[in-house]
Amino acid sequence: MSQLIDRYYTPAVLSEITKRYGTDLHNLKLLRKNVNIIYSFRQGFKSFILRITHSSEQTKEVLLSEIDWLSYLHQHGADVSTPVESLNHNLIEVVESGDTYFTVVKFSKAPGHKLDQFHWDKPVFKEIGRVTGRLHRLTKQYVPGKGVIPRQDLLEIEVKKVLVHADNHSAEFISEMLRLVGKLEQLPKTKNDYGLIHNDINRGNMFIHKGRICLFDTADCAYSWFVSDIALTLFYAVLYFDVRPEGRHAAYIRFFMNHFWEGYLQENQLPAADLHAISDLMTLRAIFLCDYIKSIYSGKQLNQAEKKFYEQLMTFSYEGFGFLGFEFICP
Repeated sequence: MSQLIDRYYTPAVLSEITKRYGTDLHNLKLLRKNVNIIYSFRQGFKSFILRITHSSEQTKEVLLSEIDWLSYLHQHGADVSTPVESLNHNLIEVVESGDTYFTVVKFSKAPGHKLDQFHWDKPVFKEIGRVTGRLHRLTKQYVPGKGVIPRQDLLEIEVKKVLVHADNHSAEFISEMLRLVGKLEQLPKTKNDYGLIHNDINRGNMFIHKGRICLFDTADCAYSWFVSDIALTLFYAVLYFDVRPEGRHAAYIRFFMNHFWEGYLQENQLPAADLHAISDLMTLRAIFLCDYIKSIYSGKQLNQAEKKFYEQLMTFSYEGFGFLGFEFICP
């Protein structure tokens, strides 16, 4: 958490938040404290999540676009963690602090547990595909509610961030990003291709319970091609499988995608042209993550794991994911 936010996040702010949600400080368990401040807590026999965000990171108007979408998804049967009303019957609470404010949202806690190496298998791959497919199918019919300002386009957001840090990167790095963006912008943006996406579907943002997956952490949702969600999920699957012997890497990815598509196609279908963009979207994700790591760790020493991850990302940024081949990605 930045020093600016830390200055405004006073005990009085947290006390006011607990009052509005009918809990107390002793009932809160801090899970994370960076861009968002995340707590878990219990009320009765149920567990919930509190997500607190400073206005310098996200305005209440931007947050409303996420909450409106999540409410729609929940009403139509998507497997997502849902916003829950405060004691004041608000899905979003605004708590002022000086000339700034914090937004607060209470979420139902996803049932079950995180996916570990023992649950990273065929039935789970199929279930990830099913949950993703349902999310996309339902979103095709989503229309933002009255007064809701739609989220921005994902590529516009990320490209702008990289260009702000252009001096940190080589001309080749920037050129490759712009080439890929120009190529992707040729894709259609119809309701069958393009809409709000989760934008962070990986095993760190899902719990499994009795074989069913529930997604959470939609703070980075944005407009993009639906296939972008698939590209990101595959991107992280490549990293998970990176521990496998080199010669078998592609075979593991084919295994993952076979079962992912089995679940996805039960719920949704995508135009063939979009599928050919998956490897380019994966490369862009590597570029965006490189920029993020370089900016937040500027002047700091990376530990061994962080250094290895960054080196992997740089390799993917320049070399791409052509080694997989479309035959390993397509349904």
